[in-house]
Amino acid sequence: MRLLLLAGALAAAAVTPVPASAAAAPGAITCTGGEIAFTISPGLTLTPKDRWLSLAGPVGHCVTPDHPSISSGVLRAHGAFTGACPGPLNPADLELSIAWNDGTVSTVTGAKLHADLRQWTLLPGTITSGPFTGDGLAALGRSQGLPDPWVIPCVVGGLNHLGTVVTAFAVG
Repeated sequence: MRLLLLAGALAAAAVTPVPASAAAAPGAITCTGGEIAFTISPGLTLTPKDRWLSLAGPVGHCVTPDHPSISSGVLRAHGAFTGACPGPLNPADLELSIAWNDGTVSTVTGAKLHADLRQWTLLPGTITSGPFTGDGLAALGRSQGLPDPWVIPCVVGGLNHLGTVVTAFAVG
């Protein structure tokens, strides 16, 4: 039930941004203003092939009543997928962790990434170690800085980097 509420909150956040000063629900954390970079190897072209996807970057300013020393974190994830431009970029097994600014690390299992060149969704996974153990994590984001037309890097050399903005990030 808590994951359904989390997914609903993320959907609402995608429509209405949550201010950084908004209070988080007890036992939860919300973060705003993050930027996650996608690195794709080999570069994404119009031809489907096996590729490696890495995600890394800050999740933004975080608010949590249960862990007041946590105010930010850096997400790192990676996984293999088969794909081509414009996507999907959906690794079957995504390894994910968040290094919090207080020196702790949350490890997440079961998270599923659904992405293309324009947007991404991190479907709920469960935090199995570190702060927020037992809670679910989910996030939404959108691409930034793609050329117009977006297909140019896919045709010329391959797209190997994609900058994104985190529009919603929550644990609960």
